[in-house]
Amino acid sequence: MNILECTIKMKQETRAHYEKLAEIATDKDMKRLFALMASAEGEHIEKLVMMKKGVNKLGMPNVDRLEESVCVYSSRVDPQHLEEVLRNDPDAYLHVVQEERETIEFFDKLGDEATSENLKRISRMLADKEREHLTMLENIYFFIEEPRTYLEWGEFSNLKSL
Repeated sequence: MNILECTIKMKQETRAHYEKLAEIATDKDMKRLFALMASAEGEHIEKLVMMKKGVNKLGMPNVDRLEESVCVYSSRVDPQHLEEVLRNDPDAYLHVVQEERETIEFFDKLGDEATSENLKRISRMLADKEREHLTMLENIYFFIEEPRTYLEWGEFSNLKSL
């Protein structure tokens, strides 16, 4: 399995995880957040599939073969205790952000250490796509959270003590 196939497989598993989080979450905003994140993950997968098609058209050799056992999504949130974690951790989203940052670091490091120019180029493209995806996830989070932090009138600000 090449690096793009591996990444797509992991992202599909990630989307399934987000869908499960949306299903399990009891808070309506958390449900909405994880549903939007699953949708964003679907869009990300589509971009990766298009990227894979572009790489295939260029006829790049498959020097970047990976063991299929490496291509497995692993959540930072214990899958056995998802309901309990979501009930007790209103910032479960931060685990997702950390997972995305680790993925970016992985692709950056792979690009730096690769001996093949094709693998370097693909790794850097994947890191860039992951950065775009992280920005999208952060925007989704701020979209969901903004109504809770919005102050319409400056004179009623909570920034000054009474």
